Amino acid sequence: MIELIPYILAFLLSSVIVFLVHPYLVKFALWKNIVDKPNARRLNRVPVPVLGGVGVFLGFIVALYTLAAMMDIQLPDIYIVVLVLMMGVGLVDDVRDLSPYAKFSIQILAVLLLYFLCDLRIDNFYGIFGLYEVPMSVSFPLTLVVCVGLINSINLIDGIDGLSSGYSIVASLLFGGWAYVFGNRINLLMSCSLIGALIPFFIYNVFGKKYKMFIGDAGSHLLGIVFCIMTLNTIDSPVSPEIEVALIPFSFAVLSHPIMDTLRVMTMRICNGKSPFLADKSHLHHALVGRGFSHLSTTLVIIGLNLAVVAIWAFCFQQGMSATAQLLVAVASATLCIILPYPLLVKMKC
Repeated sequence: MIELIPYILAFLLSSVIVFLVHPYLVKFALWKNIVDKPNARRLNRVPVPVLGGVGVFLGFIVALYTLAAMMDIQLPDIYIVVLVLMMGVGLVDDVRDLSPYAKFSIQILAVLLLYFLCDLRIDNFYGIFGLYEVPMSVSFPLTLVVCVGLINSINLIDGIDGLSSGYSIVASLLFGGWAYVFGNRINLLMSCSLIGALIPFFIYNVFGKKYKMFIGDAGSHLLGIVFCIMTLNTIDSPVSPEIEVALIPFSFAVLSHPIMDTLRVMTMRICNGKSPFLADKSHLHHALVGRGFSHLSTTLVIIGLNLAVVAIWAFCFQQGMSATAQLLVAVASATLCIILPYPLLVKMKC
């Protein structure tokens, strides 16, 4: 079993850093007018600072690399490059809007660095649809599409107070729990560091008045790439054949809300003759807020729905189902819990 004290220290260190740095970032953002201004698509009624992601980044990165050095955990050098790159492009977008093409280009570069320099890739289906190891001609485009899609799906759920950070705390707990059970020290350290950085931000974001701040694109891009790393590390975990069948279904179940909600939204936009990247209010969190749910209750409902998908997957895994069956049941339960509620809520609203 893994000794937990260093991981608890990582959690505490990142929490303290974000708690102390956050108020100064709020003041700086207001001074420099780095704020999210109300418009037809936004839910905030007054300008709100958007440098929360910088604080989360500082807490996460300092805790991650300090404890990794103390524990002699060898983090790939490219991790820091990719983390800084993604936080940086998000920060530039927060300060001055970047074109979607510029952001996509940096996202693709980050994934390419992980793929070629860290060997982080999806190259085994572990028996899903009878497939096992796959060639680079399949692995490369699949990894690229999945990772870029995940980064943007995390960005797209950042629409109300507490959702992206609250969801990410729970997802990190799940990835961290898996890492603890199966001895993945890097994922466990990343999970503890991220949870510690997100909890004080969540409190400021949801309950703060004087120091309320959004996580911004800097934060959502950081979260997206961290989940890419943890997901690929999980899928590539050295586990027994009995556990291998769960690697992809488990990862999908944990990430089911951002993945399925984004797929539904983009499909709706295409069917309506619009660009899939056109921002609107067609996410599940918009529908819940439109029905009178508060931001906090909306966040809790969505997290609950995502956990329901994880619970259904866990039952299937315990029953010894195949990798294909686990994934199909996870997709079906995600459709029921995440996609179906939106049209039902819209019809109720009418």
